[in-house]
Amino acid sequence: MKIMFVANYMWDIYIFRAGVLRALVEAGHEVVAVAPDDGRIDLEKAIPGLRTISIKLNKRGINPIEDIKLIKDLYLLYKKEKPDLIFHYTIKPNIYGSIAAKLSKCNSIAILTGLGYSFVQKSLVSKIAVSLYKFSLRFSKEIWVLNRDDKDTLISKGIGSENKIFILPGEGIDCDRFKPLKKDRNDQKVVFLMVARAFIDKGFKEYEESARRIRAKYGDQVEFWYLGALGENAVSGITKEYMDSLVHEGTLNYLGITDKPELIIKECDAIVLPSYREGISKTLLEGAAMGKAIIASNVTGCKEIVDDNISGYLAQVKNVDELVEKMEKFISLTADERDKMGLLGREKVLREFDEKIIIDIYKEKIKL
Repeated sequence: MKIMFVANYMWDIYIFRAGVLRALVEAGHEVVAVAPDDGRIDLEKAIPGLRTISIKLNKRGINPIEDIKLIKDLYLLYKKEKPDLIFHYTIKPNIYGSIAAKLSKCNSIAILTGLGYSFVQKSLVSKIAVSLYKFSLRFSKEIWVLNRDDKDTLISKGIGSENKIFILPGEGIDCDRFKPLKKDRNDQKVVFLMVARAFIDKGFKEYEESARRIRAKYGDQVEFWYLGALGENAVSGITKEYMDSLVHEGTLNYLGITDKPELIIKECDAIVLPSYREGISKTLLEGAAMGKAIIASNVTGCKEIVDDNISGYLAQVKNVDELVEKMEKFISLTADERDKMGLLGREKVLREFDEKIIIDIYKEKIKL
């Protein structure tokens, strides 16, 4: 079969789906990745046998002329390539790619890895998104989401039906890569790490304020690290200037970005994500797979990964007092108790979210 994967960036296709792509290539399928190429990864080199096609796509803008051109470009591409099945990811490929696939008479599956916090709000953006999804996703063979809450939300808004919407249990974690590793540091500090793009709705401000309070109480016994791209010019993004100010005052230690997050995760004691909403958080899965305790918001996309008081702690969303309470509870644990919490988290990931499970689902689904 010829199978296409279409998304916002080549890098995102690699980061989230490299294992699936590699497995399908090895199974003898012709696999094509379609996305704008921002130069961060040579996907054909990273996954031998894979073919890539670079396209132009403005993922943020709402320009009808641009969007109509995107439909046309994808339609012409699909007509030329004649894929047997197309997997669409992220908003514009899901909406406009589904329309283009219908026009070119190609089967497609829309995968919504997270509805986003704004999607479930009563705003103009939400209304537009719902209308576009409602129109375009009726052309998809199936709609995939990563959790039951997202499925229920789509159904309640008239987007898809119980039978058409399939729950994919996350995008999978390579548990051979993300595994418990020995720390290089030998101090007695407690290190909390947040891994996410620096946006307000990821819970950045809650993490910042918690760090400020706990640092004031415990001093240098505790450190707060942050790993991830800055939000820069986005409406809810954290700028370099703001991050630099937090580093200067000693609140956070900003680590930038990396293509080997496991080398940083192994040095921390717990992963923190006070996000307002997720699909299924990949960073929490990576941390749990490496045997780290998790402290996260009790929201969709986080609560599925954490067994509260067993493999970590869940705190009420946007509640800094409760987040600080959970962090202090973790600080009070013995080293053995922390290790046991992390071990139980890894066992849950192996049981429910291992990449091998996700690969098997893709292989079964492409037969339908």
